[in-house]
Amino acid sequence: MATLKHKQQSKYLYLKSFHRFGRLKHSVDSCFDELAISRIHAVIEWQQGYWYLRDLSRNGTWLNDARVPYNQDVALNVNDEIRFSESSCHSFSVTDLAPPEDLLVPYSHDELVDGKTPVIQLENYHLLPSESDPELIVYFNNAEQTWCYEEVGSEHPVSITDGEQLRFAQQVWSLIQTRASQQECTAEVTETDPCDLEYVFTLSQDEEYAELQVTQAQEKVDFETRTHHYLTALLARYKVKDMQHQVDDASQGWVSVKQLSRDLGLTESHINIQIHRARKQFVDRMKDKSMAESLIERKRGRVRFGGRHFSIVKGQQLEASTMYQQSDELLVS
Repeated sequence: MATLKHKQQSKYLYLKSFHRFGRLKHSVDSCFDELAISRIHAVIEWQQGYWYLRDLSRNGTWLNDARVPYNQDVALNVNDEIRFSESSCHSFSVTDLAPPEDLLVPYSHDELVDGKTPVIQLENYHLLPSESDPELIVYFNNAEQTWCYEEVGSEHPVSITDGEQLRFAQQVWSLIQTRASQQECTAEVTETDPCDLEYVFTLSQDEEYAELQVTQAQEKVDFETRTHHYLTALLARYKVKDMQHQVDDASQGWVSVKQLSRDLGLTESHINIQIHRARKQFVDRMKDKSMAESLIERKRGRVRFGGRHFSIVKGQQLEASTMYQQSDELLVS
């Protein structure tokens, strides 16, 4: 995450991928109430792996005591100093030039660690404050191109946008969308086709242990042994049952969280946490934030396994498989 330090106030500013400076309050990202500063004075922009400063003002922008050429991109370096107009009382030093990352920042920026506000960089799927004891689930909804959060035990995602707040770990956090302009211009397109994925669930004879392997383009991804794989395998079994009864594709495998709770002997809250843990691991290992629905789909209190090509092996015996059959056939031992 790229940051500037306000030299007079010793505060840090997190740069958005297209960050506007000026005094036109509702049209800029950083507003300065000075007559010497133009309504839209300058822009700092992330382009092709570098940060650039561009002056758009009448009174000029200064970089390291030299006036920046008007409307020309000038590359930034760490420790550069920026002033918006020669007489401005606001000056900044460039402290970091990392690529833009969406962030959760404590609402009160007073507490600093090593000179910077402690932040959470948002990547794919987050169980906060920790995966072992989550209060909130925060994830990126690829279809809507927005961040969402859910309270543990709830199945109702809530969209959150730049500047809005969340509460967890007895603290209020603000969302800073540094990549928002990129997301608005170009929706993220995944290179992963969910239909190309092949899932192999391996269960011990007593079903105490469950493993998962996923193959994509002949490359295997090992998800190792996890408790939540048994839940996903159970969802695959529901799908097998519906396939045996020739239920149409759109309706196959759907089951209520209440039913899962009864079948697994767990609370609904615990079921929801396991679902989110499974989806988080899947997104992290596949390195694709759009893939959560490919593993477990959700709809109005119901869930289902999202895969089409899968096998279930129990105690070294094949229980069911769709991988080597025609699309409308199922192999069941």
